[in-house]
Amino acid sequence: MLFGFLAVIVFCIIGNLIAGKFQLSFADQPVAHTDGLWNFLGMALVGWGSVLLGGCPLRQLILAGEGNSDSAVTVTGYIVGAAICHNFGLASSAKGPTVNGMIMVVVGFVVLAVIGLTNRERN
Repeated sequence: MLFGFLAVIVFCIIGNLIAGKFQLSFADQPVAHTDGLWNFLGMALVGWGSVLLGGCPLRQLILAGEGNSDSAVTVTGYIVGAAICHNFGLASSAKGPTVNGMIMVVVGFVVLAVIGLTNRERN
């Protein structure tokens, strides 16, 4: 698995070098911004949600391909969620995170906290 991961990285670097698009930084990338706080908070939200779902997004995608219906619904939710974020101006751009996107990250943390607290096992 490690060799496959490294092969993907090397292939992407070579492809970007050939296309003349290689730039070793987060700055001035087509869709990336450099606001570290909101990058961290967004990934923390994804991580917490993935823990509650039972695995990372790639694991959910693999399980969906194996016929797991819960994972298929989860992957469909990823696609619908991405469409909603991009169509309603919640997604960030190279200019930085949007105010509405920041609000929704905070709302996401609150929703995950409620879900986590209400679904915990009790003795």
